[in-house]
Amino acid sequence: MEKRNGSGSASAERAAAPALPQVEPVRLYRQIVVLLGEKIEQGVFPIGTLLPAERDLAQQLGVSRTTVREALIALEEAGKVSIRVGRGAQILEAMPRPTESGHVADIDDADIGPIQLMQARLHVEPWTAELAASARGDANLARMRQAMTVQASAESAASPKYRDGDMQFHVEIARASGNAAFAVIVGALWAYRSKPLFGKFEELLIGPDRPAKTMKEHRAIYDAIAARDGATARRKMRSHLNAVLREFSRGLDDR
Repeated sequence: MEKRNGSGSASAERAAAPALPQVEPVRLYRQIVVLLGEKIEQGVFPIGTLLPAERDLAQQLGVSRTTVREALIALEEAGKVSIRVGRGAQILEAMPRPTESGHVADIDDADIGPIQLMQARLHVEPWTAELAASARGDANLARMRQAMTVQASAESAASPKYRDGDMQFHVEIARASGNAAFAVIVGALWAYRSKPLFGKFEELLIGPDRPAKTMKEHRAIYDAIAARDGATARRKMRSHLNAVLREFSRGLDDR
């Protein structure tokens, strides 16, 4: 009886212990943002000077250049540095600047990095394009053409109309696949494109000839889907996404 009472007492003690909160994984680039931000505020990197080169930071921190690139662009979005592609990141101020809405720019808003996002799309969208080639209907093709028309009518790649047309084209292909789950997945991935970090990647790394190339690549994808050529549709979509990913992977201080 004493043994049972002792066991019951221990169980009661364990049951009464407070529940611990789940540990949230912190993306590596966010850790680097915090580290560099602290060094800037401490004056280790004085205002007006350049941070070490992207390659040097990656070597010192023991991470990839991609991770450093995401951190530097997040710092620019927060107003701590000013990036000039081919030159580097210059320290602007020790405290983050407010956004137009009056709130301080929040790097946590973009927990999924742009390169991660493109890598995920590379696993999903070539497959949806192949499926769309066999499952699409005339209405799907009409909506794809409409999306391309909207994108082509935009004044610039920074225009909401350009981005809306781009998104509509890719989401419509997912819809045309015949699997509604793909439309949900692709739509969710595209929702992250409105995040500040993604916009900064586009602003800093996408070349001025990318919009024209995108339109041409979209046309090639559409033609393959319209012709019910799944293999070509898959290949053209993969080529298109890889082209954007290559531009995102350029070094910020590469001339």
